[in-house]
Amino acid sequence: MTTSGLSQNRNWQRLWRGEAISVFGDMIFIVTIMLWIATEIAADRPWAPAAASGALIATAIPALVVGPVAGVWVDRWNRRRTMLVADGARVLLIASLLLIPLLRHTISTAAQLAMVYSVLVATSCFAQFFNPSRLALVGAVVDEVDQTRASGQMQAMVALAQVLGPPLAAPLLVTFGVQWALVANALSFAISWLYVRAVEVPTIEAPARSTVIEEFRAGIRFFAGNKVLVGIAVGSVILMVGVGAVNSMIVFFIHDNLHVSVGWVGVFSAVIGVGAIGGSITTGLLAGLVGLRRIPWLGLFVGGASVIALSRCTAIAPALAAGLVLGIAIGAINASDQPITLRVTPSAMLGRVSAVFSPLLQLANLMGMAMAGVLASGWLRSMRHNVFGVTFGTYDTMFACAGILFIVAALVMIRPMRHLPEPPSGADIREEDAAPVTI
Repeated sequence: MTTSGLSQNRNWQRLWRGEAISVFGDMIFIVTIMLWIATEIAADRPWAPAAASGALIATAIPALVVGPVAGVWVDRWNRRRTMLVADGARVLLIASLLLIPLLRHTISTAAQLAMVYSVLVATSCFAQFFNPSRLALVGAVVDEVDQTRASGQMQAMVALAQVLGPPLAAPLLVTFGVQWALVANALSFAISWLYVRAVEVPTIEAPARSTVIEEFRAGIRFFAGNKVLVGIAVGSVILMVGVGAVNSMIVFFIHDNLHVSVGWVGVFSAVIGVGAIGGSITTGLLAGLVGLRRIPWLGLFVGGASVIALSRCTAIAPALAAGLVLGIAIGAINASDQPITLRVTPSAMLGRVSAVFSPLLQLANLMGMAMAGVLASGWLRSMRHNVFGVTFGTYDTMFACAGILFIVAALVMIRPMRHLPEPPSGADIREEDAAPVTI
């Protein structure tokens, strides 16, 4: 994936390629792990679904516990070296899981699950250090002129991995066994290590150090005093409550409201992913047309309208169309986040600022899923009301409420985004970069 501006930046190309391979490995890996637990490690056990979902919980916990503290250390350490250590550690951790197929008949199921969960927690802990360091490294090697397009390329790659990765996991697991996924994911981190090592980072003067607690407090004070960051955080929390509700109820909505097999969930997710790719790679051009500061709340308005439209669908075709629009909006929102953060945050604060968002979003997402589950099982269960000739049921009502949350998040962001500093001349788009990005 190249544009005329970023294609000349070798450091960016190395960073992007390494991350692309790593993300594709991750997407296939986590689905393979869940299938491995469900079909082999905990096969035929009544608690197999809970054991498989435990893999997701194991990867989420470090974001809540380690993430906020990791930001302080990321701001203290050399970012490139931190990424290299994180990638190297994850190679060894993933490779250690190869012992389970070898020793499967000599160790208990509980021990196998404990090993898997421990590795997932450890790799996720290292990710809490890697991800903020990568954001800082992007800010160091990509000019502000190109940061919006760079973020669009990165998000497009993530969306593409989400579309292609999970469908490949099941047939490859059946054909080659779990060993291939473990080896492939370990190799993906190894390749990422090689690319990161090849990145040439400008020398940056190390910031003055104080105690960890004082630096953590300084990060919180900076975050709380920045109107743009606070606006994004509040809007994102509101948004993620709605996203959590949609994600947890999509299977039931497709079955009960669209009257098709739950197998369409995969197709629906793929359509959203395709839309996200389109939204991501056109963010640079869109920023030149409406301004970077308007993309988040405009995307939320469009996303909210598409979720509300989706809630009224009773057939799969219009639902897929609404999902495509939703994906485009999500892609644009995600691609605008990184350049906005880089524009309002000094390099010495990027680790702490980046680490604030992760636990907030995780908590909001979990809250949305929990609320949706409670409402669908209780107050909204078997709901059937007719208002002015329009019928409202359990799942379409929840989707409509989620769409309203999107719009509320947009309204919350409008005013804070006015404080986003103006970019340098031509920062959001340059004439020679007006051509669409090609994959």
